[in-house]
Amino acid sequence: MAVGRRSFLRGVLFSFLYISLAASSLPAHSQSQCSSAHPPVIFNFGDSNSDTGALVAGLGFPIDLPNGRSFFHASAGRLSDGRLVLDFLCQSINTSFLTPYLDSLSGSTFTNGANFAVVGSSTLPKFVPFSLHIQVMQFLHFRARSLQLGKPITQQGFHDALYMIDIGQNDIADSFAKNMSFTQVAERIPTVLAQIEDGVKSLYDGGGRKFWIHNTGPVGCLPQKLSMVKDKDLDPIGCISSYNRAALLFNEGLRRSCEKMRSQLRDSTIVYVDIYSIKYDLIANATKYGKFLERHELINSLSSSGYKW
Repeated sequence: MAVGRRSFLRGVLFSFLYISLAASSLPAHSQSQCSSAHPPVIFNFGDSNSDTGALVAGLGFPIDLPNGRSFFHASAGRLSDGRLVLDFLCQSINTSFLTPYLDSLSGSTFTNGANFAVVGSSTLPKFVPFSLHIQVMQFLHFRARSLQLGKPITQQGFHDALYMIDIGQNDIADSFAKNMSFTQVAERIPTVLAQIEDGVKSLYDGGGRKFWIHNTGPVGCLPQKLSMVKDKDLDPIGCISSYNRAALLFNEGLRRSCEKMRSQLRDSTIVYVDIYSIKYDLIANATKYGKFLERHELINSLSSSGYKW
């Protein structure tokens, strides 16, 4: 079953997603960037789906076992029993795991970038830590200091870097948690999308040109949401229909936003990644990927990534 698990996680997620990105966005000399002289640089923004330790470092909130048990064999600051999508990406391009920007004791030199994602983050409210806007402000400070000091990343490094954004899940889930109706949640989505667009444009103005933007997953399938919602309108595979309909509405809006930004931001490459379809297929056809995945990794990883702090 371990072979099947690895095949799904790496084969589906990374052979498809990363190669698609590389083929469409990286320059002809990109292979040389993976050498020690020109290591790949990644900047990540988001929530628990990609937080590699910022919650622990920034707020001191403990993330204990069973988190981290299947790969790190110890707590590793991730709300998952193993690696995150971001971790697999770093491994696939032979760079070290991305260090949280807030982790002052990591010993990292941040030469391969920084992770600004924090568990529980959303786009709204805009000025509340650690919203997307705050994360982008942190990046702009990091960039300004780097250019002032001449390290750890050069201006060319910021230009060539990959900028990843995976946020919006908590905006949707929090809205439902506040007893908003589906219509009210839907009316809020354009404001969420506007914040993401503003974030991308700020990163672009800061020199970024290569963007990898995840849509949100099937929020209505998260075990944590299923356990909290009393009146459930379930779809054929047992997920909360209203939550997933809102997620799909958000995703369609995000796809259109990406199309719009491609025409607005000159010389940029913006890849829209359909995480929803991958996760929904994983849940709907869990047995196809093996009993180990169905009983262990599926529940732990999806439940953890949907945890609400």
